[in-house]
Amino acid sequence: MAVMFGIALPVLMLLIGGGVEVAEVVKAKSQLQWNVDTAALNGARELGTDQSTATATRAQSFASSLAARSTPRWTIKTTAQIDPSQGIVTVSQSAWRASFFASLLPPGGWNIGVSSTAIANQKLPLCVLALQNTGSAPAAPPGPAGAPTPPPPPAAGPGANSLALHASSTMTATGCLVQSNSSIKADPGTSVTAAAVRSVGAAAGSITKAPITDAPAIADPFASVDITVPSTCTDNGLKLDTGTQPLNPGVHCGDIKLKGNAIVTLNPGEHYFVDGQFDLKDNSQITGTDVVLIFKGKWKLKFGDAAFLSLEGRHSGPLAGFVLVTDRSMGGVLSISTNNARQLYGTIYLPNATLDVTGTGNKVADQSPWTVVVAMGLTTDGSADLVINSNYAGASVPVPAGVGSSGMAHLTN
Repeated sequence: MAVMFGIALPVLMLLIGGGVEVAEVVKAKSQLQWNVDTAALNGARELGTDQSTATATRAQSFASSLAARSTPRWTIKTTAQIDPSQGIVTVSQSAWRASFFASLLPPGGWNIGVSSTAIANQKLPLCVLALQNTGSAPAAPPGPAGAPTPPPPPAAGPGANSLALHASSTMTATGCLVQSNSSIKADPGTSVTAAAVRSVGAAAGSITKAPITDAPAIADPFASVDITVPSTCTDNGLKLDTGTQPLNPGVHCGDIKLKGNAIVTLNPGEHYFVDGQFDLKDNSQITGTDVVLIFKGKWKLKFGDAAFLSLEGRHSGPLAGFVLVTDRSMGGVLSISTNNARQLYGTIYLPNATLDVTGTGNKVADQSPWTVVVAMGLTTDGSADLVINSNYAGASVPVPAGVGSSGMAHLTN
């Protein structure tokens, strides 16, 4: 037994050592991929202001600094190239490390290589972002002093379908980027048409252009926006069956119920709706120019029947560019099912709620110069067609920073 153990022990030790060695190589390759992804993304963002070779030099230096921290045992060679006309940055790294028995196993040592290409979203503005992501992300390697802060790495796995289409509904965003931070599911009979579609997880169904999966998550671009709702009510509830009534900016507490041919005109400013039911029925109308609607509390939101909804977002102030917003404490669903919600001009921001667009043969937001949706989830149902236009030039409603054509970037390879 001792002799047999003595013979087997070196083989066993070699297998154990080999397993540890291979695991370290796999980990190193993953870290190097994160390095080049991060450097390429930062470089693509910088192309918006600097299209010289200095952008490539900075991207190369940044990736080299990340490698020195994340894989110190490896000899790293970093290259970076830019194509200013296409807004493309490509960063590559090759790495070598000695292996067993003076690099005899494998012969010549370990050699690995990674590459990443990113494109600036001036070409592909971000217009739909479904935030839900139940995966956990690994820690990012520390960046060098003075370098741009690396974006968060992609989640370890996809969450639920944060972007889902049901029945025979469609989504059309021919001029911009649609992104899900988990998965996309377009049921049979539905379709997504966009300039680009990306998903952190899977993407299934009729999606044009072909989606990019396993993409990096995009952080909430409005996470720092202050949407605090004042505590004092301006008025308490509104029920209207007929006639026209203006509504001044303020904190509107209680139910807002319109039916028949009632019309409510929102005067310019911030309109906060707290703890109630917002219900438009029949041929009722709510219109507003230079307004934003912010909802808080236990709200039930329903725009149905033939109700007419026409809203143009804020032109100025801290919520410039926003048109529909839910408080961060508000979950649930904001449902739009009316046939007459063809102007939703501005940004719909639901940080912890889902936007549900449903109906029969109805187009939603198609008469808006531009619309942006950033929500925890986005679903469509029935035969509704959600149209996301992206005509930002010369718009009276400014596009908030972080969406539209304001310097985002995404990985293409």
